Amino acid sequence: MKQPQLNKVNRPALYGLVHKGIKALLTERMGYFDDDEYRNYLSLATGGKLSCKEMSDTELKQLVDRLTREGWLTRYTPRLGGETSTQPTGLQWAKLAALAKARGWTGLDDEALDAFVMRTVKVERAKWLTRTTISDVITGLERWIEGGR
Repeated sequence: MKQPQLNKVNRPALYGLVHKGIKALLTERMGYFDDDEYRNYLSLATGGKLSCKEMSDTELKQLVDRLTREGWLTRYTPRLGGETSTQPTGLQWAKLAALAKARGWTGLDDEALDAFVMRTVKVERAKWLTRTTISDVITGLERWIEGGR
């Protein structure tokens, strides 16, 4: 009988995370994202490897950890159970994450964002926002960033 592998790595998921993180990084720093810049960054970060397929499982995990530490990937995962009419949309979460990044915060799990959410809509954590309350938070952050507060 074949024994199950306990430490099997989901490489396609790691590929997606690497792509997502590098895309966020390059878009923020350069204003655009293309394949050449992606491979250039990957080469610099991995000692010359131009593709995730060339990387070992350990190297992939380390790159994902690095992108997470630097704030290009957030640990936030949407609530289970699917999207309902009261849950924020993916676009709302993306907008909030971008605004948090613009404030210099690490992302959706930053304590400073939670404090802002509490002051703005009296909800303890950003991850507990509803579709209505996240709109108020987004508006408040936009005004704060523009200097209107």
